[in-house]
Amino acid sequence: MKKKWNVCMVGMGYWSDVHFRAWASVPQVQISALVDRNPPKLASKSERWNVPQDRLFLTLEEALKIPEIDIVDVITRPDSHLEMTERAARAGKHVLCQKPFAPTLDECKQMVKICNQHGVRLMIAEGWRWQSHFMAIKQLLDSSRLGELVYAKISAKWNFTPRFQDRASMTQPYFKDMDRLLLYEMGPHWIDTYKFLFGMPQGITAVTKRISPYIVGDDLGILVFHHEKMTGMLECSWASLEYADSPYTQPGGENLMEYVWIEGTLAGLRLKIDGSIELVHRDGSIEKVPYNIDPFQESHNRLHQHFISHLETNEPFVTSGEEYLKVMEVIEAAYQTGGNIHPLSSKD
Repeated sequence: MKKKWNVCMVGMGYWSDVHFRAWASVPQVQISALVDRNPPKLASKSERWNVPQDRLFLTLEEALKIPEIDIVDVITRPDSHLEMTERAARAGKHVLCQKPFAPTLDECKQMVKICNQHGVRLMIAEGWRWQSHFMAIKQLLDSSRLGELVYAKISAKWNFTPRFQDRASMTQPYFKDMDRLLLYEMGPHWIDTYKFLFGMPQGITAVTKRISPYIVGDDLGILVFHHEKMTGMLECSWASLEYADSPYTQPGGENLMEYVWIEGTLAGLRLKIDGSIELVHRDGSIEKVPYNIDPFQESHNRLHQHFISHLETNEPFVTSGEEYLKVMEVIEAAYQTGGNIHPLSSKD
């Protein structure tokens, strides 16, 4: 008989329902406690997801008095992740932590160190790589049908930050005030996915800018990834209309599908913004690639299932704290170099 894993969920905000649905897809998991500083939110979530009233807490410290809890699922704002992870680790609980990892690279490293010191496992809740289109692309890359890769581009664009004028209408109003926004908040998804498909680059070149007048941080980023045998690029914006006709664009402007082009010595691969994948052969012929396009929720279901299965087998998580430090190192490097312009001697 498989072990029943008891989970304490911390943070009942915007993204928590995604986690509730994902945990419901794992038969051997039981939600045993909910934590939030807002009593009405707690009451609402407990009613919706059938969590008993005596398992609702205003602080994680109170919830950790329940001895059977095995896992703490941290779904709070990033500036609380270090504190929540440390409390959980000291109590001997494994941690699934929502991305972004933490506000600084140093805090991310502290979280990894603390979990290692207390003998608990840490995984970052990174779901983008688990989407069906990226998994299909990975299978094609592993099949060598493209030959040796020479170039790849992920283009991810939303019409999002121009809609930030009214704070009251935003699901995450604190976005307006973040010094680091697009690359920090959304960049981890795309960079981890890039790493999943092509491996870690040896170096990067980056530009970051602010376009929308309603924010403090960046909403445009262009990153060039340097490998020994290939070059890659991430072109991302939260202030673009280019993919506004995507069928995956949500009412708030979020576009859940990227455009991807991968160039190989034998063929090219294109992920279109309608979710279709095609191979472009050297003779110009185009081959449609069949695969099942899953709803977005399935990516998080796979993520949570991976977390539990790898707890049970003690295998490494694909987005362990140690692995995800590499993603945060890329982001830190991009911010350190972003916007620097090398002047040219000849000008018009």
